[in-house]
Amino acid sequence: MRFDLLNKSRRGEAGGALCSAAAIAVAMMLGSAPLAQAADWSVAAVPSVLQTKALTEADGDADADDPSVFIHPTDPARSLIVAAAKKGGILVYGLDGQVVQALDVADGGRINNVDVLYGFPLADGSPADLVVASDRGLDIIRVYRIDGDAAAPLTEITDPAGPRAFPSRNTADGSAVEDNPVDDQNTVYGLTTWHDKAGGNAWVVGTQRHQPTVGIFKLEARDGGVVAAVLDHAFSAPTEHAGQSLWQENDDNPLLDFSPQFEGVVVDRTTGMIYAGQEDVGIWAVPVTGGEPVLGYETRGSAESSFHNPDSVIARDVEGLTIYYAADGTRYLLASSQGGAHGDKLKPDAPYHDSFVAFSLDAGLTPLGSFHVAATGDRDAAQESDGSDVISVGLPGFENGVFIAQDGYAGDLNNLDGELASTGFKFVDWAEIAKSFTPPLAVTPTGWDPRQ
Repeated sequence: MRFDLLNKSRRGEAGGALCSAAAIAVAMMLGSAPLAQAADWSVAAVPSVLQTKALTEADGDADADDPSVFIHPTDPARSLIVAAAKKGGILVYGLDGQVVQALDVADGGRINNVDVLYGFPLADGSPADLVVASDRGLDIIRVYRIDGDAAAPLTEITDPAGPRAFPSRNTADGSAVEDNPVDDQNTVYGLTTWHDKAGGNAWVVGTQRHQPTVGIFKLEARDGGVVAAVLDHAFSAPTEHAGQSLWQENDDNPLLDFSPQFEGVVVDRTTGMIYAGQEDVGIWAVPVTGGEPVLGYETRGSAESSFHNPDSVIARDVEGLTIYYAADGTRYLLASSQGGAHGDKLKPDAPYHDSFVAFSLDAGLTPLGSFHVAATGDRDAAQESDGSDVISVGLPGFENGVFIAQDGYAGDLNNLDGELASTGFKFVDWAEIAKSFTPPLAVTPTGWDPRQ
């Protein structure tokens, strides 16, 4: 398996050597960790502590998707959760789960993913904490300044003269075409950020909906206090896996319906390694500065295609990715094993759907165990989860750190008792997750600073 490097000319004659060296480095890092034996795999039930009010069409057609935690620089109690709400724009929550601010987007806008980036230098030299968001509806990367002391914390500072994220697209025959109307929604989709202060760059990694493409952008500070995301380089993944065309569509049978797209993506802040989830295929790894990604872990695939991997513990789709950073340097990659579409009443690969898998990043992508956010009291389970975020820092009400997951079926206490058009977020005590593993995962609520 390999990625094709796009825009090689921007990287100069050393591009080929860079790709080869990076591919070797990634392969060595991932090692040859075996797949877990699914027959022996269990999924622990972990309760949530808090849930947000369910969003429905009545809330301005808001639809919860991807959360990101903002740590206040001086007062942990004023930390915030910034969340994508698609046509509902961006919602900012307090640690009590109540909405602090709601930001609309322009007509046609649709916020899909968000991420927090600390200490970005604006054109006048002043540092700013930012929220970066993918606007799938208009194919732009939006930037907001965040002030944790303000009554309305977010202020948009996107340069209106900034470029589209993905002005071109791929076709099923493998060719790239410039004709990419925004209405077709082959637009910016998944998103993450990394401020590489040592290297002097603020990176944005954005995936392209319906496409096998991952774009790596640089944030540019421009006069007037505005910021733009400009494409630096991009990668295109294979569109066939184990003999299965990922362009194949089937409206009648979800097990024969495929897409080459990525959504979930995260950058390891300690190494600069991108982990990107190609939904039907698995998790790829590549340095943010360029190279050939390596497929580190496959999904279970589809039982009715040539790609079926019964030893995997991730049911397609693989969705939200986030990393837990312990104070001693231990890192866990958490991946949403979403499974089949609940609206079609398709629940393949129980118990792997609606779960989250934890991987060790200290020994390649080694799966350590799984959990699901279970129903408890008047709080329903987290189902068909898209985006998630985890923070190891202790916060008021979450002294052990917190895991926040989107719930695609908010209010469904009976687990798929009819299709619900409501979504929300679940807050989970990290210690509850950690102790559900054998041996337990690390819990280090002090000693790691996300601003560094």
